[in-house]
Amino acid sequence: MQLNGKVPIRGALTAITATLLGSGVVHADPKGKVESSVLLYSETNRVSAAEGVFSLTRFLKKDRILNARLTLDGLTGSSPNGATPSNNIQTFTRPSGSDSYKVKAGKTPLDDTFRDRRVGLDGSLTLPVNRLTKLILGAHLSAEQDYTSFGTSAGMTRDIFRKNTTLSASIAFSHDLVTPVAGAPTPLSDMAQPTRSNGEESEGGPSESKNIFDVVVGVTQVINRTTLLRVNYSVDHASGYLNDPYKIVSIVQGQSSAQPGEPTRYINESRPRNRTKRAAYAELRHYIGGHTIDLSYRYFNDSWGIRSQTVDFRYHLPLKVGHSIEPHFRWYHQTQANFYQSYLLDGAGLPNSVSADYRLAPFHAITAGLQYLFPFEEGTHLSLGVEYYQQFGDLSPPAAMGPLSQKNLFPELKAVMVRLGFSYDL
Repeated sequence: MQLNGKVPIRGALTAITATLLGSGVVHADPKGKVESSVLLYSETNRVSAAEGVFSLTRFLKKDRILNARLTLDGLTGSSPNGATPSNNIQTFTRPSGSDSYKVKAGKTPLDDTFRDRRVGLDGSLTLPVNRLTKLILGAHLSAEQDYTSFGTSAGMTRDIFRKNTTLSASIAFSHDLVTPVAGAPTPLSDMAQPTRSNGEESEGGPSESKNIFDVVVGVTQVINRTTLLRVNYSVDHASGYLNDPYKIVSIVQGQSSAQPGEPTRYINESRPRNRTKRAAYAELRHYIGGHTIDLSYRYFNDSWGIRSQTVDFRYHLPLKVGHSIEPHFRWYHQTQANFYQSYLLDGAGLPNSVSADYRLAPFHAITAGLQYLFPFEEGTHLSLGVEYYQQFGDLSPPAAMGPLSQKNLFPELKAVMVRLGFSYDL
């Protein structure tokens, strides 16, 4: 393939990307870049989170590029445990196994002990193989209270057709260790009873692990001086422990019982030990007169039966010199996992796999926000963004299930995100 034109137009990629990042001034021969951001996330009456990211990119000799990133985040609040609402007060064992907590009648059962902290380290080194080919080697390590992940990656890019087309391919491997505070529960077993009543945590139990392999291939094509197209396809396979150790499923009375829909007991969820994900992604960026339109579409499916579509739109609008605003809108829709059930009926046999985790339910979601970017001084830029997120789902059981049919089994989720960003050219 050969594009028309007397000179290569690969520089359009740099122009479009710089506009999206709000770069009003480009330093000559920069030695690198420092980037950092702080994200504050808050769900209505639910989880709150704070995340800080610090990234350093350094341009070395012989066109080598070194990148290192540190991520620190913490979460706290209440999270749905998977159980259904009830007309009576419900009692659940805390994840630590040391105590119990109660949920009022008619309320969505939320575990109010949700706490976590994470430290993540990522690094990559880009090595030029020749004038048109680059090799990227990477590694990551992250640690949470009950989760540890480490992995490696390798990728390669190749420019062809006068550098107007870039081919890319990468592979990655990750090994994750899950260590719940009270040990990984046996799938489909009854929810454990508290082992202590004095607030002390249990001494722990068995840990579990999983392995994840990921392959991504893609192509980036400069259409003309103002338009860039990127397409990629990814396959991800995970094997091992894929359960959420803190999610349970309600066993409720049947339609012919005295209290249809009322829970009789709770069991730990059970998910398949293998999952293959596939995703196709396409992104189109169009630059004209300082304005940039960024439109992307992603189609996803997996071996669990989930199908999803995502449409993402950004519009970069320049204001006075170096200042700009960027509206953002995202739409997401997914079908449910083939083993998702919001509850099971008492007396019926247990399936091999079942989960009432709302993240595996059918739902759609929207995200809308606005970001303001402005220069602080030459080579230094700040950004401030605010976004609103909301999920929608309708999971009420049949009318024959009594009072349970009057309750929405999809936990309401609304969240606000505020992000402050900083970048500095070295």
